[in-house]
Amino acid sequence: MRQLFLFTVFSLFIALQSIDAQINESEKSSVEISPHVNSIKKLPYRIFLPKNDTDSETGTMNSPRRMLVFLHGSGERGADNTAQLKHGKAFFERMAQDHNTAVLVPQCPENLSWHNGYSQTTAWGRDYHYPKKAAPNKVLDVLERLIDSVAEVQKIDASQISVGGLSMGGMGTLELLRRRPEFYKRAFVICGGAHGAVARQIGRTPVWFFHGEEDKIVSPKYAKRLYRKLKRKGIQTKLTLYPGVNHNSWDLAFEDQQLIPWLVQ
Repeated sequence: MRQLFLFTVFSLFIALQSIDAQINESEKSSVEISPHVNSIKKLPYRIFLPKNDTDSETGTMNSPRRMLVFLHGSGERGADNTAQLKHGKAFFERMAQDHNTAVLVPQCPENLSWHNGYSQTTAWGRDYHYPKKAAPNKVLDVLERLIDSVAEVQKIDASQISVGGLSMGGMGTLELLRRRPEFYKRAFVICGGAHGAVARQIGRTPVWFFHGEEDKIVSPKYAKRLYRKLKRKGIQTKLTLYPGVNHNSWDLAFEDQQLIPWLVQ
């Protein structure tokens, strides 16, 4: 009860057929963790909530004002419901404690992905191939149901849900945007990318891109292209490039003093 995130551990797995019931069940102080994720129908997650979640005068629960959904990178996939907190935990805690935000951090199962693109190594480096149109993705199907259910349980205003992610999660962020155009209030993409057509598929959700100029894993050309296209469409967008930085641009992005104010304004 004294720790910031969870006041419950929320270390459970969300079944496709019973998300709502399991979220309600997760409000217990402890939840048994299943040792395996061998089905696409299950998705581990953590949620950070404001510490002062009870009104001292009325004794009633204070609901967070807004929600942030964060998608991790490919290296944090699995079933331990812990690895997805490898990057950004202090950022999530600040969002929850200082800005009355529920921060939902799901974990993608091993060998699955938040997006439908693929990469190949060429003589010029690593090249990504992203689908021009949204393609079926069962992980995102489950994730969207989880987002809706958590928002309902926490009484989040539907107009106050933002999303962000790094690397594979940045790509997944752009997928979520085009699956439900203008559903998300704001989005930030760290070292991610997508097909250029995404710029005309996401509606007018403001997007902030962060990328290392020397990224050899995901070229900054994808973020630059999307930024230019969104800019031409008159959509609010930002691009922050880090000279001399390779793939790990997330530490700098999380430390950007303008990111949280931009998300909560």
